[in-house]
Amino acid sequence: MFKLDQESLMPMSFVESKTRMPSKHLVEEYMLLANILVAEHLYKYCNDKTLLRVHPDLENEKKEKLLEFFEKAGMKGVLDLTNSKTVSTSLEALRAQGDSSKFNVAMRKFLTCLQCAKYMCINESEPGNYQHFGLNFPLYTHFTSPIRRYADLLVHRLVTLTLTHGEQTRELID
Repeated sequence: MFKLDQESLMPMSFVESKTRMPSKHLVEEYMLLANILVAEHLYKYCNDKTLLRVHPDLENEKKEKLLEFFEKAGMKGVLDLTNSKTVSTSLEALRAQGDSSKFNVAMRKFLTCLQCAKYMCINESEPGNYQHFGLNFPLYTHFTSPIRRYADLLVHRLVTLTLTHGEQTRELID
């Protein structure tokens, strides 16, 4: 038989607040920048053989539900869903107000409405549909984690080809 003492009866805290180190934020920003620059580099040399990470716009039904949620939460007009730039701008404006709880609610609700991102090669019949809506980048790929994602490994191979063969890369891929 075991005996309970006073300390074991204390309620446990399941929510813990963590502060994010500035260095982690900086590393994340550099990783995003590397993924953007590599996508632009590959687009230049590989054109339609460039492997991109694409994230489509929100579906209209989800936009309506999201706007309805914000209205009910007393945050009407906080998020402009016109396009990825207006979403990004309105989220940054909300963050700048300093109310982290409102920003966190808006961000989490927005993220739950996003469609799944996917990998694709550029299709010349659909120009301009390669944007990463969630990050608001016109071209984006995965380059920074080749030990975790196969897509990154493929992108590394494409970069190696472009550095070795330059303008002839596109023909080599065929």
